[in-house]
Amino acid sequence: MFEFVQNNKVFIQVVLGAVALTFVGFGVGSYEAMDDPYIVKVGDTKIYKRDLDRVLEGQPSDPATRQAALENLIRQELLLADARANGATVTPEQLRKVIGSVPAFQENGQFNQARYSAFLQERHLSAEAFEAQISRDILLQSQLTSLAGSEFVANAVVTRVAALLGEAREVQPLVLKPADFAAEVKTDPAAIKAYYDANAKRFSKPEMVKLDYVVLSQDAVAQGIKISDEEAQQYYEKHKAELSNEQRRASHILLAVSKDAKPDQRAKVKAEADALLKEVRANPAKFAEIAKQKSQDPGSAANGGDLGFFDRGMMVKPFDDVVFRMKPGQISEVVQTEYGYHIIRLDEIKAPDFAAVKAAVVEKLKNQKAGAQFRAQVEKLNEIAYQQGDSLKGIVDALKLEVKRSDWLSRNAPAADPLLNAKVLEAAFSDDVLKKKHNSEPVDAGNGAMVVARIAEHQPSRQQPLTEVSEQIKSELVARDGAKLAEKKGQSLLLELKAGKGLEAQSWGAAKTVSRRNADGLPSGDVRAVFAASANKLPAFAGSKRDNGEYAIYRIEKVIAAPAASDADRAQLGGLLGEMSANSQLASYLEALRQKYKVVSGKQSINDAQ
Repeated sequence: MFEFVQNNKVFIQVVLGAVALTFVGFGVGSYEAMDDPYIVKVGDTKIYKRDLDRVLEGQPSDPATRQAALENLIRQELLLADARANGATVTPEQLRKVIGSVPAFQENGQFNQARYSAFLQERHLSAEAFEAQISRDILLQSQLTSLAGSEFVANAVVTRVAALLGEAREVQPLVLKPADFAAEVKTDPAAIKAYYDANAKRFSKPEMVKLDYVVLSQDAVAQGIKISDEEAQQYYEKHKAELSNEQRRASHILLAVSKDAKPDQRAKVKAEADALLKEVRANPAKFAEIAKQKSQDPGSAANGGDLGFFDRGMMVKPFDDVVFRMKPGQISEVVQTEYGYHIIRLDEIKAPDFAAVKAAVVEKLKNQKAGAQFRAQVEKLNEIAYQQGDSLKGIVDALKLEVKRSDWLSRNAPAADPLLNAKVLEAAFSDDVLKKKHNSEPVDAGNGAMVVARIAEHQPSRQQPLTEVSEQIKSELVARDGAKLAEKKGQSLLLELKAGKGLEAQSWGAAKTVSRRNADGLPSGDVRAVFAASANKLPAFAGSKRDNGEYAIYRIEKVIAAPAASDADRAQLGGLLGEMSANSQLASYLEALRQKYKVVSGKQSINDAQ
């Protein structure tokens, strides 16, 4: 019954009158007297242009998109500031488990170092930077999960909302359209002239150009590069240590000790660990059995202490140092870490062979060669674009590029081709390109692409004459004034119908059954009006003004009660209502954090981050 719920949360919030998860917009505050060009500071953390660029992945964006991205960063930093203030941290063990659980890093259900390394290489990330981001995400998640799913929703509320969502009504529509009142709208020459004069700016055409342009792309350069098996093998042999990071698989038995344990408590646990060590060394075959019985690591005890494969540095340092000195089958001494006392057995050592890393090697070599070739071609592009500035032919011949033709473009209108962004348009409308008819300088259009453009056609800005736009104005007058007449007539007719007059004199449309879950083509505003109308006495009537100027009247003939909700439906709906309540709490929590941690704008405007 409620399979539609997840796709209609906003609507349900309207039904309930609930507070949606919204945030106060960030406004420009007073600048700080310093030379650090950050966009905004949240508590002690500064958000820079590079942070916003990373979120937007370097793509061109309008002010609204940049503002939304900045808002999200501010919310994240507020949550992180509160987490850190309360002493929240991410342990190496938590980090290892999260990264190890990512399917993209696994092979046959186990963490695979080669896949992990390839992932980092493809994105030009260091392990430290990636793991710092994952730690940040874990902290954010821990802050949010404390609110999620914690709200109890009364059965009576679930029952009432289920009844509201499941109720249906049989209606007949009557739609009054602006065009129906065209004869009553003044569209004589005087009215058209008056409208033209009052809206003269709307009928001016901006200066426009069509561009011929070429694109030099690093991705295209990379696609044309071939790497032989022999070349990849040679690279592998020279960089084996870098590419084939050794992985080790170990099992352990952990006797946990809290950080604030007293010395006598630690000594007692250490003695227990020493006794266990003697036991497993006396009978190594029982290591897994003893781990299941004695180990206090909930993540590995059930598996006989098996930690799976891991890379150097993924465990806490004392554990890591011991494991990477051991030989397969060897059982360590008792090792102390921040978690307690460990007895470790090294089970296996594995290093990826060439076949396992070949794809990553080939990709790396392609990127290396493409980078060098691209830089060389950019130099040639600069040279030819300047020296042969009256044509793109020299560039096409030298670099084998294709000339593309744009549609009409204005200075501020976004182009269909994302490469023709604001930077390219700025160059296109420069005096050197527009007036002197030269090639533009190569423009960095983002994502490893350079664009050279020249004017193919030019259309100066002009005022459209009245004769050219008179029919357009006539249509606009009918739409504007016809909508007013339709609304006036509709409201008057609605009052008559509610008073019991003129019911059968109207040309009602075909009857249809609508519900909040199935509008059967009705606009959302019409649905709200239909269900807002009292149905204590039938027929009932509802009116709705539509965005397109139409006015719709609905004759409500029948109310169909909601079918009984199944236990599964009730559970789903209750979960959603609880989530909405948690979202409301989160909105209040974030607003409180804004008061607790000062949010101050810096010297760099958000519009600088384009």
